[in-house]
This record gives sequence, C-alpha cells and structure tokens, in this order.
Amino acid sequence: PRPIISGTMLGEAAPSETVKTSSAEPGDDVILTSGIAIEGTAILARESKTELVAAGVSEDKIKKAANLLDDPGISIVKPAHVAMSTGQVTAMHDPTEGGLAGAIDELARASGTGVIIDDDQVLVFDETKTICEALFIEPWGLIASGSLIITTRPKGCPKVIRALRKEGIEANVIGKITDYKKGMRRILKGEIQSLPKFERDEIARYFETL
Repeated sequence: PRPIISGTMLGEAAPSETVKTSSAEPGDDVILTSGIAIEGTAILARESKTELVAAGVSEDKIKKAANLLDDPGISIVKPAHVAMSTGQVTAMHDPTEGGLAGAIDELARASGTGVIIDDDQVLVFDETKTICEALFIEPWGLIASGSLIITTRPKGCPKVIRALRKEGIEANVIGKITDYKKGMRRILKGEIQSLPKFERDEIARYFETL
C-alpha cells in the first residue's frame, strides 16, 4: 500500500515521517477530519449551476458550495502534520475518488481488518446535503478530497482530537477498526448494515447521465 499523505499531488511538502494505510489494528479508533465530499460538492456547484437552480437550490447556497474548495479547502497536509506530531497515529488515508466509502474500504483491506462506522458521527456540510439531494447523489460515494481518515489507539485518540481542534481543524471519532471477520459495516439510523459500495465515483456517474 502507498504511504499516506505525501502531499506532492497538492504541490506541498510532505510530512517528515509517513504512516502507512495498512497499519490500522482492531480496537483502533477512526477519526475523520472536516466534512466529506468537499471537492465533489464544489465541483458540482461550479459545473452544474443550471441544474441546481432548476432543482430549487438558491444561488447563495451554490456560491457557498463552490467556495468549499478554498474554505475549508482540500489540502490535508496540515491535519496530517498535526496528527503525526502527537505520536498517537497508527494509520492514515486521504479519501479522494470513491469518496469516504471507498477510502474506508481501502484502509481496512490494506490493514487486513474490518471496520464499523457510525453515520451520525460523519460530518456532512449543509451545502453538500443540499446539492447531493438536488442531484440524487450519495455523499459517501462522492470524491472527498479535503478530509482525512486517521486511526489511533483508544488511549491516544483524545490527544489527536485535541491537537487538531486546537489548530482549528474539525475532527470527530466516527468508528472503530474491528477484526476482519466482522467485515465492513455502517450504523445507519440505529441499524447495522454493510458499508456502502460504489462501482465508480458518484460524480462520474452523475456526469455520465447528463
């Protein structure tokens, strides 16, 4: 598996140390920084304004969604540096194409583990909810550059969360790494189900239907 967060695709310096995607272990907490589908939301706002207006989305909401590329932005270099500085990180993965669902699947498979994620703990910005509902898109499968998945030992989790929030970085525990025999699961509206799978990124599916 590739080392995590080289930062080179963003034109930024990489952290001096790397943590592999494959290093998560059962019992680890799963932290997510920022909200999901930031890049996908911004792209849709910029490229499908006509369709969004026709669906009843306000121009103000569309403008805010388009600005997500800048605020909070899609660079994960700072969150990676901050998390690594705590010495509590076991693995990291940056969701991109395939969205949060694809990234969690990749991390668990690379680590030889299972995972359970609580949907209620996953931050989805209002702009993302509005645009995805208007275009019939599932946020979990939408390109998600801008968020970062971090795994830590339970005792180290609070330290990582505190460090990130101190730097103004939104971070939340969204689940647990489990034994691989338990599979990849999501808690949705109180029910445990299989982690959603997408044949291709939701943004690609959407544009192919136009």
